[in-house]
Amino acid sequence: MDLKDALTISLLGIGVVFVGLILTSLLIYSFSISEKISNLKLKKTFKTEETPYINIEKLEPDILAVITTVLEIENRLGLALMESRFTFKNGTKI
Repeated sequence: MDLKDALTISLLGIGVVFVGLILTSLLIYSFSISEKISNLKLKKTFKTEETPYINIEKLEPDILAVITTVLEIENRLGLALMESRFTFKNGTKI
């Protein structure tokens, strides 16, 4: 085997590896695209109305205290969903 054959075999081997890596990358990327497409289909079939925000200034103080207490207990026990978010503003007057 001479140098020309060795270089040809080496370059073909490297080329095959890079083509395999590119195909693997495209396959992984297609999974994310298919997930986005399925999410769009679900959004079209299940149209949800946005929940209106409640102005806390209109709530009675005792009701607001109960809501805050329940949310704090759920947060401390770890029962709150990871997707939901609570926003407490410190120092706001009711």
